[in-house]
Amino acid sequence: MSNQQIKKQPTKRQHWLPRSSYLQNFTVDGKVKTYWLGNNGRAKFIQTAEQKDIAPINVAVKNNLYETPLLPTNAVENVLAQIEGDYGKILDNKIKKSKRLSREDHEKVALYISTLESRTIKQQNHLNNFLNQLNEMGRAISLGHNAPDAADRWSKKIEMMEEIFFLESILVSLDVNKWGPLDFCFLRPSDTVGIEFITSDHPVTVTDFTKDNSPFGLNHWHKTAECIVPLTPKIALFGNRCGITGYKEIDYNFVREINNRTLRRADKIIISASPIPEYEEKAIVERAPQSLLLNFLKLPDGQIDKIIKKQNKQEQNK
Repeated sequence: MSNQQIKKQPTKRQHWLPRSSYLQNFTVDGKVKTYWLGNNGRAKFIQTAEQKDIAPINVAVKNNLYETPLLPTNAVENVLAQIEGDYGKILDNKIKKSKRLSREDHEKVALYISTLESRTIKQQNHLNNFLNQLNEMGRAISLGHNAPDAADRWSKKIEMMEEIFFLESILVSLDVNKWGPLDFCFLRPSDTVGIEFITSDHPVTVTDFTKDNSPFGLNHWHKTAECIVPLTPKIALFGNRCGITGYKEIDYNFVREINNRTLRRADKIIISASPIPEYEEKAIVERAPQSLLLNFLKLPDGQIDKIIKKQNKQEQNK
């Protein structure tokens, strides 16, 4: 039997957090420390969460997550594997050694983070909830016009969309690469800081203190947006549009700020390389939010007002 006649089997266990290029960086003695939030919320995630030491192969994984009869076997998995491999080399050979990234390196890292943001179970659930609301709205309109057949046809269309919507959103994240235009600054805890970055099952966060109440939602490309993702316990990537680049040290205050954002954005699991003591949990949970741009990186006086006015004018002209 030729190779073309052999049907390639799908990779059944598929990770939404890459095992080699991501989870492995938070691994100690072959395992990561996970804190399962359950229904207890985030306010006391150490005191109430169930803590387990788990091998990365068994974390953030779901059977056939990226498979559908509408696409070739392993189509999405293979695309993601290539992106993960490219990123892993840059992380080990440049980022961990504080070396400058080339434009090509920047694009590969941006693709990796864009897919990391779009491929999680939390994102899948968000899209499914949107489709459910769309289905309910369409059925209500059809039934309101006494057209039950139209309501059924609408529901079938939504079911067809559910089959591919999540996977299409991942592929779209490659074409509309939200991290591509961002400036990259790699943040490290200073040598005097005894704490590390934590991560979660949905590790990418976007914060914008000037746009939190905007009806347009948060936009990675706003001048005041602060995009953060922990890469290792010692490195977090800060994406911005203010020209802030390179490698910078931060103190314990802003390590906790980033950890607080990670916790608030998590779905069900907090992940750490080292045990998180209760006093550190308290410091992370109870802190008042702070802007990296305004407090740590110190935008000049008056610049933030100019940025906000410019953004508001652009949105009014849309």
